[in-house]
Amino acid sequence: MDLLAPGEGLLTWQISFLLCLVYLGFWAYALFDALRSEFRAPHSKFLCVLAILLAPVIGTFLYLAMARSSRKNRRNFNPEFSKNITSN
Repeated sequence: MDLLAPGEGLLTWQISFLLCLVYLGFWAYALFDALRSEFRAPHSKFLCVLAILLAPVIGTFLYLAMARSSRKNRRNFNPEFSKNITSN
């Protein structure tokens, strides 16, 4: 007595595998982004990486949703540009 006939459940397995791969991509992106980013508070990087590693599902998406507000805004700040404006 087989519970599943051959071929049944293959689509479910493929969807599950695809979702796991997508999640793994988000997890890797969040981890590498947290490691290479500079944060405003010195302990923020440690807490973000710890959340991603110890609570992978919640920590990954929590980091992706909230990390932009806690990181330094280096894109809009150029110290050389501001020195040139103030010296003229």
